[in-house]
Amino acid sequence: MAQSETEQISFEMTIDEGRTRIDVSGDRDTAVVVRSASGEKIYLPPEDFDRPPEDRQTPYDSPYQSADGTADSPYRTQTDTTSVTGLEPTADGYLIVHPEPVTDVRFLR
Repeated sequence: MAQSETEQISFEMTIDEGRTRIDVSGDRDTAVVVRSASGEKIYLPPEDFDRPPEDRQTPYDSPYQSADGTADSPYRTQTDTTSVTGLEPTADGYLIVHPEPVTDVRFLR
């Protein structure tokens, strides 16, 4: 089933310790343009944006993954935004961490 062109997008943005965190939920087929002191940056959709978030190869694959990605685990810690910069897919959207405070955010479909 193709995604609806009217699928909603919601986001929460926080600026803390000189970095901007943008949590996006909903349609992952979006590009985000941010403006900050150093200029404009474009974050493109995750490469696998059209894949269902919990796609599994076999019935025996676990939907859980450890934070370091090395072993299956029912627990996953929250992404450490102090060491990550860029775009990271999440179960219901994606996370953008920009290295400085953002003054303007735009979503493009």
